Amino acid sequence: MLEVARLAGDQPVSLAAVAQRTHLSRAYLEQLALALRNARLVKGVCGKGGGYRLGREPSEITVREILEAVMGPIAIVECVEDPSSCMLAEFCECRPVYALINQRITDALSSFTLADLLNTERVAAMRAELERGGGGRSGSRSAPAVPPGAVVAKC
Repeated sequence: MLEVARLAGDQPVSLAAVAQRTHLSRAYLEQLALALRNARLVKGVCGKGGGYRLGREPSEITVREILEAVMGPIAIVECVEDPSSCMLAEFCECRPVYALINQRITDALSSFTLADLLNTERVAAMRAELERGGGGRSGSRSAPAVPPGAVVAKC
């Protein structure tokens, strides 16, 4: 998506051009392009000089939409999306935590657009924040030690 957006102009972008710039196989790019096309994030242009162009403006395409188009719904565990996949889902103490984490992940992915990823200043600011330790809880806290012989619930 980034390369299609970067190379976008009057002419569609060929998968061969994207493959050359990204060092990804054309076969893999064809699979991605099909998924992105089905999600209407890109449009295919047939014929000589054909290829792909964005389906909408980069500022209107979220990172979440791109990931869900190629990977499916965001779910850190299956029972978040499909409670029937686990017979303990109704009583699981961990499931609400997983659902909240999942919601925060999808909110974060929805807050970034393709335009954000194309903005080199914005990407540099994100890198700087990561280097400063931003993006998480402040302070470093280690996980509490588990006493020997303790039973740890597996969720």
